[in-house]
Amino acid sequence: MSSADAVATLIGLGRGRRPYSLGCQEAEDVLTIAMALTVELAAANDRIDRLERTVAELRGVALDELRDAPAAPDVAAERARATDAMLARVFRILIDPREPADGRVRDPADA
Repeated sequence: MSSADAVATLIGLGRGRRPYSLGCQEAEDVLTIAMALTVELAAANDRIDRLERTVAELRGVALDELRDAPAAPDVAAERARATDAMLARVFRILIDPREPADGRVRDPADA
C-alpha cells in the first residue's frame, strides 16, 4: 500500500462518529492532530524520496551522493532560517503563552 493509499484509507475511516478514549477531549484533539501531521509527514517523506531517486537517476549519481551533497553556504543559511521560523510557529504556544480567552486561569505548573 502506498502512502497516498494509506492517507485515503485513513480519511475514509474518519467519517461518522468520532470515538474518544482519553478523559480530556482537548488532549484527544491534540493527539489526533499530531497523528494527522505524522501521516502528512510520512506522505511528504515518500514524495521526497521518490524525487531524490529520480534526480539521482537523471544525474547518473548514487542516491547517497545526492543526499549527502553539501549545500552552498547561502542555501544552508536560508534553510536554517526557514527551519527556525517553522519551529517558532510550531512552538509559538510555548514561546509566547497567553491567558486563555475563556477566562480560565493558566496553571503555572503548565508553563
